[in-house]
Amino acid sequence: MSDGPYRNLKLDRKSKRFAEAVQNDAVDEPTRCALASDAIVNSILREAGDLIGELQNYGDGGQLDFDPQASLDAIFDGQPKSQFADHLAREINMRLNDAQEPQGAIADSLQAALETHVGEFHTRIHEVCLEARTSGEMYRDQFEAYIEGSNRTLKNLDQPRMLDALKNGRKSEFKNDVKKKTQIDDGPDA
Repeated sequence: MSDGPYRNLKLDRKSKRFAEAVQNDAVDEPTRCALASDAIVNSILREAGDLIGELQNYGDGGQLDFDPQASLDAIFDGQPKSQFADHLAREINMRLNDAQEPQGAIADSLQAALETHVGEFHTRIHEVCLEARTSGEMYRDQFEAYIEGSNRTLKNLDQPRMLDALKNGRKSEFKNDVKKKTQIDDGPDA
């Protein structure tokens, strides 16, 4: 991290890297999007990767399940609790109660839970920067530039690609997109 206001932010390493990139004019928008996507996908897979994998495998045996709600509840009960898991469980339960078939409910719920998590990431990172602004670690112009840049970036995330990474458990989906450029020839891709 640089010696700027982002050094002391109470965020994980990948989220700090995104926050720093938003302020850096040398970082292009696709790279900022990749950094945010990488931070979000990794945080979800870290807390709920096994759960997502089990849900993706649900019904693979081809056997008819007479009580999908109970089966899915058992999957959730066997996994560690997390905020993402709670959102996902609520979404699945809502869709099953609306008589959606289980596989479709899982797919639609994963997308809805991802959208919720992106919103929470957005809020969390803004709150942390606001704390830094209030404590004097970040100047007003830095804070305003951060808010504007992060809002723009988070609206442009490739959510279908993020969703695919979640479904397939690929934490390194955005690895090449976020790789630091160190050579003269490593400039922005044209």
